[in-house]
Amino acid sequence: MTFHAKGDLTQQRYPMPRWVQHAAWRLWSRGWQGITPWLAAVCFAFVTTPAASQGLVAANKPFIVTAGGEPDTWGSRLGWLIYTEAFKRLGMAFRMEHYTLARGAAMVEQGQADAELSRVYEYGAERPYLVRVDESIVDLGFSLYTAKPALRMVQLDDLRTSQHLVEYRRGLLLCESTLRPLVAPERLTDVATREQGLKKLLAGRTDLYCEIDVYVQQELHTPEFKDLPNVANVRKLISLGKSVPTYPYLHKKHAELAPRLATVLRQMKAQGLIETYQRQVERDLGWVQ
Repeated sequence: MTFHAKGDLTQQRYPMPRWVQHAAWRLWSRGWQGITPWLAAVCFAFVTTPAASQGLVAANKPFIVTAGGEPDTWGSRLGWLIYTEAFKRLGMAFRMEHYTLARGAAMVEQGQADAELSRVYEYGAERPYLVRVDESIVDLGFSLYTAKPALRMVQLDDLRTSQHLVEYRRGLLLCESTLRPLVAPERLTDVATREQGLKKLLAGRTDLYCEIDVYVQQELHTPEFKDLPNVANVRKLISLGKSVPTYPYLHKKHAELAPRLATVLRQMKAQGLIETYQRQVERDLGWVQ
């Protein structure tokens, strides 16, 4: 038995539950009297069922988090482990989807996804449709790298009197703001990609390269780099002394979830879980034994 509900332009078919069918047939077998009012009431109640069902489906729909890049990157692997455990504790279904950063951001803005994996603290300042979860998910360290075995430097201030050629990846504001006061303009350049920066370092075209630590490790373990004869020379020379915390950002329709997720992340940190996940990902990627 099927109930037909007419919409504006289409006709949808909603199958009646078996208990309704059985009840209707039992009453049918006893005669028509009294059946019509009862069955009308049942049908009216059932017309509301699709909307109720859609609400139930929406409640059980996985919470979609967008991540930049590919699923096998350090950030994606770590994010997946952290979010899987966090949403398990929240009692919610979770799914991570991978896009370019720009595409993922647009999907969240349009409400097609629910959150972005991680962004810096200030990211939401000009995006009123976002709500920041006030507990960082991962902190990113920045350092200067060299491929010259003999090159030594004790502190960043040594750059003022050195003749080193220094480079950083365009868009890394911490690298830029740290290096500009220390390095003469003719010795400071930027590049578009990590690949370019590391290749110039290995080729001896620059002496120092500023980058996020985990992304240097990730790049050097790609097939393009890991078999190069001098890749083992690349080493961290000095840290910029700062790390940048990054935070989950939710679409504002999930604002009530933000403090709950923050609480869960704090619990996981206190239990040492996030640090454990970081070590696990680095082992899985072959960075450490």
